[in-house]
Amino acid sequence: MKKVLIIISMIFISVNMVFAEDWNSETALKRVNTIGNKIVQANGVKHNIEFKVSDEADINAYANLNKEVYVYRGLLEYVTDDQELAAVISHEIGHIVNGHCKKQGVLGTGINILAYGASKKINSTAVALGQQLAQSKMSRNDEFEADLTGTDLMTKAGYNPLAMISVLNKICGNYVDILQTHPSGEKRLLNIYNYVEYNYPAKLTSGFNSESYQKALL
Repeated sequence: MKKVLIIISMIFISVNMVFAEDWNSETALKRVNTIGNKIVQANGVKHNIEFKVSDEADINAYANLNKEVYVYRGLLEYVTDDQELAAVISHEIGHIVNGHCKKQGVLGTGINILAYGASKKINSTAVALGQQLAQSKMSRNDEFEADLTGTDLMTKAGYNPLAMISVLNKICGNYVDILQTHPSGEKRLLNIYNYVEYNYPAKLTSGFNSESYQKALL
């Protein structure tokens, strides 16, 4: 039994070493910065945005109050090409230029103060639900806005806006989103498609060559 455990441990360590060798943070950072700075410069974005990478397996990216855009290793390995990566980065830049990070922080503080005062008179469960509903609604609206802002940003930088649909179709799920911070994927894709159809009809005619985009049209 001990021999089996030792062999399994050795295999696990070997696999981790392979993944560690495959991950090159300098190469990843250069790729993200090249795309991110191209988008910033093409759009004359005034914010001093820093682009960073994180050696984490989650398929994730986010923007924060410090005007930093983080892209995880898992997402870099998941996107099909630079077009899809540009869509993700543009979306996160959209959060920054629209002030979403700051707004969410102010909302959270305000609701917490109100909840503290109201908790003496109202059932705590009702207060918590109200807080979740308010924050979730604002978060969903912010996601919609970041999608469309990101679509404009990437298009002006020379990327295909349909890549936004392609990558989100792979990442987003479909669900009842009333208590969720992100809108249902189906709603987001339709919103972006309609936006591109109205603002960039030539791009829609040309299409986008990815399996994910083709599936999104079904």
